[in-house]
Parts: sequence; structure tokens; C-alpha cells
Amino acid sequence: MRWNTCLCPSGWTGAGCHTAVCELPCANGGRCVGPGTCQCPSDYTGLQCLLPLCTPACQNGGRCVDVNKCTCVAGWQGARCHIEPVHCQKPCRNGGVCVGLNRCRCAKGFTGSLCETGVTTQCVPPCQHGATCSPHNTCTCPEGTAGLRCERLTCPVVTTVVSTARAVRQAFRESYVDRCGPLGVQLCTKYRMNQARVYLQAYRVGYKIQCPVKKNT
Repeated sequence: MRWNTCLCPSGWTGAGCHTAVCELPCANGGRCVGPGTCQCPSDYTGLQCLLPLCTPACQNGGRCVDVNKCTCVAGWQGARCHIEPVHCQKPCRNGGVCVGLNRCRCAKGFTGSLCETGVTTQCVPPCQHGATCSPHNTCTCPEGTAGLRCERLTCPVVTTVVSTARAVRQAFRESYVDRCGPLGVQLCTKYRMNQARVYLQAYRVGYKIQCPVKKNT
């Protein structure tokens, strides 16, 4: 503007316009290094250096509330919320043990978040007569069977026969009388192919275990 006098642009000040201006002051030892730009110390961040930093960062939903100080949620513990609580809102089933936050360690033969599902494996030797393979290589026998592999029938086996019929078209040769000869005065027997609907009878044979009906006493 005149000898040794500068008119500074917006965001700068000082005799030589070398000093930056931060309208929002830098906090926690931060330094204004450009118009509206703070250079924060290593423990803070943000526009005004107001946000503390946790190094390493808080885990599992924890929040950094002061320099290297975390506030944990949902029962997590430790300086960085890294220690898992042993708490299951719903109890583990079938002999499972709670080992973390809603985390179960299941007994052999079971799976699922609550150990509620039995692992389907092939029993050796296999179950018989429609039995189901259960955990620990055991068979769950249906009514009317017994034994380690449900190999023994305790109720009589009844044969069931279901009769079914289905319609089909069948070709056949039929005869008819028609005039023939040079003048059409003769009668000749001729043949042609025709179709008729016939019904085929079939039987489906099955077997089932018939146990006597228990009477309520």
C-alpha cells in the first residue's frame, strides 16, 4: 500500500502477511498454519484439535473420550476395550458353555449359536428301518423297532397294496365292408387302423410296521 506497509488478503495478517488467521482458535497446543487450518499435536485431531486420540484405537465399539482413554460398551473391558465379557443373554443348550459375549462352545455333536442344532452324521454301522442317526453314534428308533441299530422289529410288518389304473390309447385293426370292383357292384372286406382307450391296472406294494393302538387307561 505504501513504504513497508502491506494490505494482507483474507486469512493472513502481520507486517509481511506471514501469519495465518484461524477464526476458530486452535486448542490443546495446536498451531494455526494456514487460513482456518490447525496443525494439531500428536494426541489430538479435528478442526480445532479438540478430539483426543487413543493409540492404539479403541475396539469393539469403544469411544475415545480423552488422550489414550477409552469408554467401553456392552460389557467389554480393558484399556482398549479388548477384553471380551463372558456373558450369554440366552443360555447355551445341550451342554454348551458360555465362553464370551453371546458366544457358546458347543459339546461334541452339536452346533449353532446356542448349540441348538444336532450335527447330522452317518452312524457306523448305519441305523435300520428308517431310524435317525443321533449324536454320539446312537440311533433314535421309530415306534415298532428296537436295538442299538433299530434292527429288531417289535411290531408286525403289514403289506399294503394300492390299486391304480391309468388310461392309454391302444391301436387296433378293424374290418369293414365296402364296394369294390370295376363297376362297384362287388362287396369287399377292407381293413383299417383305429385307436381305442383302454385302462391298465397296476398295483403298488408297500410295507409298514403296524403297532397296536395303545388305549388310554
